Amino acid sequence: MNLRSIMMLVLGIVCLFAAASSAAAQTQTQARSPEQVAQSLVDAYNARNLDGILKAYSPDSIAYALPSGEVILQGHDAVRKKFARVLEPGMKLKVEIVSRIVDGKFVIDKEKVSGTADGKPIEFFGTVIYEITDGLIRKEWYLRQE
Repeated sequence: MNLRSIMMLVLGIVCLFAAASSAAAQTQTQARSPEQVAQSLVDAYNARNLDGILKAYSPDSIAYALPSGEVILQGHDAVRKKFARVLEPGMKLKVEIVSRIVDGKFVIDKEKVSGTADGKPIEFFGTVIYEITDGLIRKEWYLRQE
């Protein structure tokens, strides 16, 4: 190989590494949008996928009741316990988004939960507000009628 061939080979390798590096950086910066994260939670719930549900939450997430402000869930262990109950074999529930508002890092879902619980029909509506940053649910607020 002559010097020109070696230089062309080195230049080609450098370009290849630069392209690969750029693609990797682009993938990292294309985090899921808040709406995609909220939808991934709904999809995992309906698929009865507890691991998928947990992937939507930050390990240190916190949930509050509104309007009281009471902390009702904190961290993955609490989230796991909450969803493990509704995913038990006797619970055949699904969630449907009736309406959704996305405002920056906040997603507000009006949800309809329906199905059967221990063979009995069940249907209720609820509203939840998610604060989602860096592709994870960090905080959430559940509206409670008092």
